[in-house]
Amino acid sequence: MPSPLKEESENKDMQEDEEDVDEDEMIDVAEKIFIRIAEEIIQQKTSVRAIFQSNIFDADIDGEQYELLSPMGLLEGIKSLNIDDLQEIEIQYPLKVLSKPELDGAILM
Repeated sequence: MPSPLKEESENKDMQEDEEDVDEDEMIDVAEKIFIRIAEEIIQQKTSVRAIFQSNIFDADIDGEQYELLSPMGLLEGIKSLNIDDLQEIEIQYPLKVLSKPELDGAILM
């Protein structure tokens, strides 16, 4: 009869492996989208700042000035590049990679 502790340990190992795979997948998907964004910016002969400028805002965090981009601002910028065929996962993963919970989900520029 298998030990309950051994089974619990094996289940935790499997969950950790699944989380690693999910995180790796998330980073891979996000990277592909970032490359696609970069290629489109180059093709359109524009810049990151030009694409997202209208959605960048200043924030004072602990006495320091930062420029932030809202998650919706990122999506609007992507749409302005005529990238409008993304699957839900291709939208969610880059947002998860870039957004900072401590900044209420904003993206540090």
